[in-house]
Amino acid sequence: MNEKKLRYVYLVAGNLISAYSTIYILRPNELMTGGITGLSRVFEHVIKDAFHLSPLMEQYLYSIIYYILALMVLLLAFIFLGRQEGLRILFLSLVYPLLLFFFTFLDLKPLLISVKTSSGDSFYDIFLPTVIYGVLSGVGTGLILRSKYTSGGSDTIAKIIYRKALPFVNYSHVLLIVDAIIILSGLFVFDIRIVFYAMITKYINTRTVDMIVLGIGNNRVKMEIVSTKVDQIIPFIQNSIHRGVTIVDVEGGYSKSKLRQIITVCSTRESLRIKNFIASIDEDAFVYVIPSSTVWGKGFKNIHHDDLS
Repeated sequence: MNEKKLRYVYLVAGNLISAYSTIYILRPNELMTGGITGLSRVFEHVIKDAFHLSPLMEQYLYSIIYYILALMVLLLAFIFLGRQEGLRILFLSLVYPLLLFFFTFLDLKPLLISVKTSSGDSFYDIFLPTVIYGVLSGVGTGLILRSKYTSGGSDTIAKIIYRKALPFVNYSHVLLIVDAIIILSGLFVFDIRIVFYAMITKYINTRTVDMIVLGIGNNRVKMEIVSTKVDQIIPFIQNSIHRGVTIVDVEGGYSKSKLRQIITVCSTRESLRIKNFIASIDEDAFVYVIPSSTVWGKGFKNIHHDDLS
C-alpha cells in the first residue's frame, strides 16, 4: 500500500475510533476530558439542567454542541491564524462531527462495566472506562495526526491565544493552561472525582498519541536548528525535553543575515516533539536532523565505554 492510501486508512480509522469512543464510552459513563470534546460535555450538562428537552434532542445534543464549537474554532482559525491554518483543520471540522451524529444514530450498546461487591450489590465502575477511553481516543488522535490532518480544538485555541495575546509565554504552557481550564470547568457540572478522572484520561491520551505518532524507538539523532525564535525553542528543549543545547552564531549565505543555530542531541521521539513545537511558532525555521550511531556524554552513554552500538 502506497503512502497516500495508507494516510487515508489512518484518517478513516482514526476518526471512527475517536467518534466511537466518545459516543459509547465517554458519554454513557458520564466522563470528562479536555479539548472541544470536554467543553462540549460541559455545555451539554448545562443545557440539560437549564431546559426541558425531548428524548430525541437529548440524544443528539452533544453532537450538535460539538459541531457548533468546531465551526466556531474553524472560523477563529481563518480570522486570526490565516487561510493556511484554517484549511488544515477545515476537513475534520466539518466531517468528524458528522461521525458523532452517525454513531449516535446507530444506537449501539455502550461500554458500561458493572462490578459486584462481596455483599452482592453491583455498581458501575468508571475507572476502567476512563483508561479504555484514554487509550482509544489516543489511538484515534494519533492515527489522525499520522495521516497529516488535524481536527483543531484546544491546540488551535492555544495557538490563537499564543500568537495574539501571549507571545511571551511558551506555547506548550499556553496549551496546557487551555486544557486545564477546560477540564477544571467540569467542576461546575461534575463532581470532583470525574474531573480527577479527566486528568487521568488526558494523561493516557497524550502518552498514547506520542506512541502512535512518534513510535517507541529511542534511536539518537543530532538536530541543527536555525530560527528567529531560538529564545523560545531553547527553554522548550531544556525544560520539556530535558536535553542540553549548544548555540552557534551563523550567517545566511544568501541574505548575509546574522542568526543563531541550536545544536542538540536527542531521541527520534524527542526530535519529533521538538519539530512540532518549532512548527507551531516559526514556520520559516530550518531544521536539519542527522542520525547518530552512538552518543557519549551526560544523558547518554558513559564516555568510558568503548562500544559503538
